[in-house]
Amino acid sequence: MKRILLAGALDTTSQTFVRQLSQNNHVSLTVYTPSAVDLPQSVMALTGETLDEGGLTAAMLDQDMVVALVPTIKLTQTVTTLITAAQAAGTRRLLVGRTDDIVELPGQIRDARRQLMTAGLDFDLVDGFGEINTLLAVNPAPVKVFGSGNADVPLAKFAG
Repeated sequence: MKRILLAGALDTTSQTFVRQLSQNNHVSLTVYTPSAVDLPQSVMALTGETLDEGGLTAAMLDQDMVVALVPTIKLTQTVTTLITAAQAAGTRRLLVGRTDDIVELPGQIRDARRQLMTAGLDFDLVDGFGEINTLLAVNPAPVKVFGSGNADVPLAKFAG
């Protein structure tokens, strides 16, 4: 079973992601978030700020990987804390997902990537939940192709 810590503030989209991920029988999910939110019973809930190095380190203990949900405006500062906590806890795998589409702060993105590259950790820095889901490879979303046709043979309705 893969033990995953999801760290960061949870908006409605994030909570939906947590519910979907919690339904996967191959995942043991812990959430570390700054405010109390309604989570499935199977999810371990911890309350704390992602910039609290001590709390984050404790939350990372015994986790196989950490998925951090970070707004771009706090990316560099949060990545610094994530790296320090991961190194202290012995967590080797970080997946940092930007939770917005702000492109006006390229310095934040560049500095965060540079920090991650020099940290000696296995990491990915991605945009949004689609990329996080793909990299986790634990909860592929069902895809309906070409409308109401047979999903197993998406091009059948165009055949001969």
